[in-house]
Amino acid sequence: MKKLIIACAAVLVLGLGLTTVGHVLGGQFYSVYYNCALHPFSDAAQNFSDKFVNISDHLVTADDDDDSDFDTDWVQDYLDQRQDQLDDYTLPVQKIDDIQNIELTFKGGDFEIYSGSDFSLQGDFSVAESKIDNHKWSLEIWANRDTVELVLPPCRELRYEDIDIFCRQSANLSVFTSLDADDIKISGENGTVSTLDLNADEIELYTNNGSITARLNGNEPLYRVQARTNGGPVKLNGKVLIQADESATGDVVYDNRAEEAPLEVQATVSGSGQISLTSADKPDNSAAHA
Repeated sequence: MKKLIIACAAVLVLGLGLTTVGHVLGGQFYSVYYNCALHPFSDAAQNFSDKFVNISDHLVTADDDDDSDFDTDWVQDYLDQRQDQLDDYTLPVQKIDDIQNIELTFKGGDFEIYSGSDFSLQGDFSVAESKIDNHKWSLEIWANRDTVELVLPPCRELRYEDIDIFCRQSANLSVFTSLDADDIKISGENGTVSTLDLNADEIELYTNNGSITARLNGNEPLYRVQARTNGGPVKLNGKVLIQADESATGDVVYDNRAEEAPLEVQATVSGSGQISLTSADKPDNSAAHA
């Protein structure tokens, strides 16, 4: 056994000696085996260094370009869709933006609202502001000529939280789709507004010298109706609920006192205009013919 150990030690010492001499004379250490072949140690070290550099090149920081193979297609899709929407304004993108609140200000001209799969505007118009902030889209717009069409998709949730519509400077609006939200507010001022079904827990309508013709999504007994005027009438299913006469010195107030009703409508006329409402259970009593 001792002789075997001595022999192994001698072979090891001889091998180390020859390896050192060979390296001094320009040889290579063939000590690494990969890719089905024996490779010099220096080649293996260089190969490892190249791989490390390659990996480090693909590690990006917030300030670096992303040249990696990670899936970032959705980012590019988002940017492409945003660019498609950019002109002098920005519209929400339904499958990207979680819009829960809408505020529309029509500053003059004629407008129509329809339902569709995504937000869009058609016609000759000028946008004063179009802003998306914390799930709310705010739009201020003029119609330059003819009628401008606005398409609103259904909310990505069950329904919108708030839909607020303001018609300024005698802007006119026709809504050819139902509006669904927790709260709906429509201010017609001096223009003409007509809507299909308003489906909301709380509905607020206001006009000055204009007119609002609106259809409620529920039956009449479901609503607590409160009205106020100092001039023109508020009507429900063809019946005048309230109207100020020449002897009135202030606001005239109406309340059906249906305090247990689950839905609420507040209608205010502050001039010579009028508000005409039709409930879902009185389809023949169109407010337009009241």
